[in-house]
Amino acid sequence: MKLLEELRKPRIHTALWAEVMRVGHGERQVLVEEICEDGLHFRCDRDTSLHLMPDRQRAPGALLGVRVVVGVRLPGLRRPVEVHCRLVFCRRFSQDSYRFHALFDPRDTLQHQRIRAWLEHRLEGQGVDGTSNAGVA
Repeated sequence: MKLLEELRKPRIHTALWAEVMRVGHGERQVLVEEICEDGLHFRCDRDTSLHLMPDRQRAPGALLGVRVVVGVRLPGLRRPVEVHCRLVFCRRFSQDSYRFHALFDPRDTLQHQRIRAWLEHRLEGQGVDGTSNAGVA
């Protein structure tokens, strides 16, 4: 049931460059592919995935205890959003392509509110899944 609820949440498909920083490990550039009200998905290369994963876990799958800060410039907002996230899953697409699922830290309410407002504004002219309704009969 919880998986069905996740699938129904409004989401925006994007192609936005962002900076991801794991505390004490420096920043890396990633491509944010999707944003929803409780998190985001981003794609990166192998080196960045190894940089983000704990030393004890190098294989894709569920992640525990990995906290990062994602800095992204959302279209229409004057200032970049810098939101604290928890990495929960990593999926390998190819030898040099990985996709991470990150959940927003619920304590980061100001940045979370900015993202929700941006999502609501973007979804006004789009379908629930984030695809445009323009020109649809």
